[in-house]
Amino acid sequence: MLRIVCLCVILGIALSAKPEVGSPHCVSVLATNCSTYSPEPVCAFDGQTHVTYQNSCEFAKGICTHHGHSLHAVHEGPCDPATDTP
Repeated sequence: MLRIVCLCVILGIALSAKPEVGSPHCVSVLATNCSTYSPEPVCAFDGQTHVTYQNSCEFAKGICTHHGHSLHAVHEGPCDPATDTP
């Protein structure tokens, strides 16, 4: 049940514009233990660089901690330096 709640919170943050670090959503996500999630990499882009997150939980934490930059998922799987260029 807790895993479903965490997933809903993560999806809510991922779909919202720019959550603030101190918002209730970010507080909850930042407290989540992402090691319990399957290793399903997400390639993301912050407007400057591509970053591979180990799973959707780590990506959601990245959204909450990316001050001043919008972080967007580019595709599932790790980023590929040959094809994922700014």
